[in-house]
Order: sequence, then C-alpha cells, then structure tokens
Amino acid sequence: MTVTAEVLAGVVGGPVRRLERLKGGYSREMWSFDAGVEGRERPLILCADLPSGVVGSAESLGREAEARLLAGLHGAGLPVPGVLTAGGADGPLGRPFLVMDRVPGTASVGPLLRDPHHVARRDALGAQLAAVLAAVHVVGLPAVVGPPSAPGDVAPREVARWARALDTVPAARTYAVRAAQRWLDGHLPPPPDRVVLVHGDYRTGNIVHGPEGFRAVLDWEMAHAGDPLEDLAFAALSCWRLGTGLIGGLVPVDRWVELYERDASRPVDRSALEFWTVLGAVKMAALTRRVLDRLGPGRERDLLRRLSEQLDDDLRGAGSARPAAPASLQ
Repeated sequence: MTVTAEVLAGVVGGPVRRLERLKGGYSREMWSFDAGVEGRERPLILCADLPSGVVGSAESLGREAEARLLAGLHGAGLPVPGVLTAGGADGPLGRPFLVMDRVPGTASVGPLLRDPHHVARRDALGAQLAAVLAAVHVVGLPAVVGPPSAPGDVAPREVARWARALDTVPAARTYAVRAAQRWLDGHLPPPPDRVVLVHGDYRTGNIVHGPEGFRAVLDWEMAHAGDPLEDLAFAALSCWRLGTGLIGGLVPVDRWVELYERDASRPVDRSALEFWTVLGAVKMAALTRRVLDRLGPGRERDLLRRLSEQLDDDLRGAGSARPAAPASLQ
C-alpha cells in the first residue's frame, strides 16, 4: 500500500502533517512526519519493510519484534527511540512496519569527519560510542531475541547463519571469501563469558548525534543473542573507517578496544576479536552483493562495487597478521 498522510493517520490514531520520504537503507522505507496523538504533536518516523529487503528474514527480527525490543530498551533507559506502534504484513500498510519517535539530530557521518566541533572531540565521541555499546551488552537479555544460546554455540551458529546467507548470493563467494570461511571453521574462538544482546549493525552510521555527542542507537533489525565481541569487531571493519583509518572516523583501533575494555570492565581477547572481524567482513560481503544484485548502473552501484572489492582485499590479507592462518589467506 502507498504511504499517505491519510493511511498513516489511521495507523497512529491522529492527524498527520509534514510527511516526507527519507533516504533509507536497502531493507526499509523511511518516512518522517508529525502526528497529533495523545493530546500533543509528536515527531515520528515510519520504518516500513521493502518487498525485497536486503536483510532477509533469517537475519532480521521483524518489525513487531524490533518494536518490542526498542520499547524494552527505552524503558530500561538505553538511548533508543521510543515506539508508538507496529504491525505485520496483515496490518494497515500491507507490510511489516514500526512507528517510532524521531530523535532530533542526524545519523550522517559527514559532520563527524568535517565539522571542526566534532573533529576536535573525536576521542570523546569515540568514548561515547564505546560506552553505549558496553551499556547495551549489560542490559538483561530480552526474550524477544529468542532463548539464549549456550556460549559454545554462539560462534558456530553465526558462521552457519552467514554461510546460508552466502548461499543466496553465489557471486559473493569469491576466492577470498571462501578462504575466509575455511579459516573461520577452523578457528572458532573460546565461548564468551556470557551471552548478551548484540546489536548486529553497530557503527556510527546507525547513531543519531548532535553537538553534544551521541543521542540514540538506530536500526536494531539484526539484533540477536550472541558474543559481545561481534559488535566490537563489526564497528571496527575497514569499510566503516571512512578512509580515515579510525573507527567510525573517530579513534584508532587500539584505542577503540581500550575504551570498550574500560567501560565493559573486562579484557578483550584479541584473537577472538580477529575471528569476529573476519566473520563481520564475510557478513558484509553477503549483504553488499545482495544490494549489487538489485541496483542498476549508476554512482551508487559503483560505490558499492568498490566496497565489495575492498572487503575482498581485507579478507585476502586477513591472515597475514595471524601465524595460524592458512596459506590461502596469505
């Protein structure tokens, strides 16, 4: 169903104004609007699934489950948007959706790289990014992400999940990706001390920020129960360093790990972190290829193709820092 002010008014239970389509990701449409609900005007965001989203059902919570997760985290004081409502494919929009509060600020990474105010505060912003991640990892594991796995099952489960994802995009299985998969199978990390809520896509592009720093964490669709190092490694992938060599354009890798260790009050196993870094790159290889398969010619496709090539380069060189890596990765 087409998103209109009239349709949305029925969804939220009040008049809708200033409806505007936003540039979203590759899995959901995003709309900004204001609505008269609960006796006041409330700035809101609609997230509605696209018919052929890049994040598949095997990797996604679904919008109604994501809404329950956000509501629980918001109630626990975590920096996430509040939720107004959500619905499934049988709801008024004919596809899964959620409506959440519009947090003032921007999720654009450009200001973090160019704005002198943010550039001067890079270390402080990196510290905020690590502190929020550590806070997510100590919240009680929400039932909505499913029953907790045994710690020893976490890494094999995620390796298998992304192997299945690669089955849907055979073109993503380059020589480097196949070699990385073999390395992952032979180098499973020790089980984590505890299974935690993992965001699954934690990076600066999914953080709303303002002049004072970070305000809210967005895009929880890939949240699941897992190893906290999965998030720590994913945020540090080279594709999120934005050409700066810094995590999210903010802090060096060693500093990122030190900040997280301080806030989480636990040491980080560097070998285990390397495992999750390689798996994160494999995950991105699958997702990026799915997008490429959907895009026509143009600048966006060219940028994503370069990202795909960069991921391949990262995986091809990944074993050079690990003496135990197979020759095919060196």
